[in-house]
Amino acid sequence: MCLTNRVSEKQANIALALTNTIHLRQTEVRTLSGGEFQRVMLARAIACKPDLIVLDEPLQGCDPLARTTIMNVIRELGAMGKTIIVTSHILSEIERITEQIVILHNGRLLALGNLHAIRELLDHIPHRILLRTPSPRELGRTVLHHPSVYGVRFPNPQELIIETNNLSDVHQDLPSLIVQSGVQVTAIENPDDNLESLLGYLIGGRS
Repeated sequence: MCLTNRVSEKQANIALALTNTIHLRQTEVRTLSGGEFQRVMLARAIACKPDLIVLDEPLQGCDPLARTTIMNVIRELGAMGKTIIVTSHILSEIERITEQIVILHNGRLLALGNLHAIRELLDHIPHRILLRTPSPRELGRTVLHHPSVYGVRFPNPQELIIETNNLSDVHQDLPSLIVQSGVQVTAIENPDDNLESLLGYLIGGRS
């Protein structure tokens, strides 16, 4: 792609500003930190406004600030209609960028599509719902009557884990179950509903 010096300098400055690296414009690449290097390389990749951007481990070696900046830029580019392919082993960070995933393991395609939709298809694997409450056993007795709940566990005196094969069904009825039990609940989490857990299920790390 041929650009005039004026146009190329303008686009370079826009890309550097977007990645919060314009202050590094005159800095030698070999002196950059890991996070600075990744952000400068991202700026280089987007300077010519490509429609398809492939980023290989863009978060590797980044400090928290650089990771946040890169993830924000990726989301912003996606909102602009760009197609971005990101490869990464930092699964929790990928979740913060997109819900559309491709999981490859040993050369095999294990999953393609929306994270939550893929997880819902794995009906043979139990879903867990973690609730924090000062009265987990009282709440456990109540939720056990729900037709979609087949088990409860108490990992410690302040937590209840509900096991179900129908996550949406239980979540829909959970508020009324909590009211019915009369106990206070301080937190509700889904420890299985994340990319790292999904990967573990797909490669046989959990049963």
